Amino acid sequence: MKKLLILLFASSIIIGCSPSAPQITFASENTIEIKYSAYDYGPTVTAEAIDIAIKHCAKYNKGMRLISSNAASPYSTEEIHTFMCE
Repeated sequence: MKKLLILLFASSIIIGCSPSAPQITFASENTIEIKYSAYDYGPTVTAEAIDIAIKHCAKYNKGMRLISSNAASPYSTEEIHTFMCE
């Protein structure tokens, strides 16, 4: 029973630390803003967020460049990343 409780506790920590799916909060021909909960205290751009930005900018025959990465709050792992299409 004790091993089962330890296993459940460890798996809940691992699941709780995995990033959430990125959500587009703003998009235009020139920029895209993506928000998600990550797994670190500092902003960490995931490969999935980068792929979303690349595909968005490619629709306008532009490349993408990361212009800002910010934590939404010092008390959460939610992050906001803004990319410029150029």
